[in-house]
Amino acid sequence: MGPIDVYVTALGGALRGPRAAKADLVAEARDGLIDAAEHYESGGLDRVEAERAAVAEFGPVAVLAPEYQRELALAQGRRTGLLIAAGVATQAIISEVAWRSAAPGWNWEPSRAYLWLAGAVDYASYAAVLGALLAAVACGIGSRYVAVGRAFVRATGLGAIAVVAFFIAGGTLLTLFSPHTGGTGSAPALAASAVTLSLPAWMVYSGLRCVRAASTATG
Repeated sequence: MGPIDVYVTALGGALRGPRAAKADLVAEARDGLIDAAEHYESGGLDRVEAERAAVAEFGPVAVLAPEYQRELALAQGRRTGLLIAAGVATQAIISEVAWRSAAPGWNWEPSRAYLWLAGAVDYASYAAVLGALLAAVACGIGSRYVAVGRAFVRATGLGAIAVVAFFIAGGTLLTLFSPHTGGTGSAPALAASAVTLSLPAWMVYSGLRCVRAASTATG
């Protein structure tokens, strides 16, 4: 491996974030190094010395990586925001369909506490979708106009985990205290839970990737 290959490999190993975005940044760095090396080579250096000069000009990985990492952190924050918005909306729709399919024939007046909890979950769904979309915009085009750094990306990741925890707790309570479930869960509700079981795990995983991506970014 030549000096450029060694440098690019080290840079790629230091970065954390979405695979495609990371590959683009590493490819961009490689292209820049190759162009610089060709310039030095045209000035009379042999290939190895030209690559070493290009790497030296580019700067140490430890200095460059945090700047690249910021871009990857923003990309992960944008992806997580979109995932949370889509995931919460999907969960809300599936839960509503399951509830309506189980409701016919019920003879039950929900308690005030149950109605309050159901309303809180509904309004929290709206707030979570809106907040997640705003976070995605801030980490995307919004970063051109607003100073968005690793603290915001970390907050987005932690917020994603908190959203999942809230809706798991709220959904579980609503299911357990529904008279139709008898405390065990109706077939439609359990089916809906089975269908969407992987979605909360995916959302938590994306949130953790936000926290990890932000840990070594600048800003």
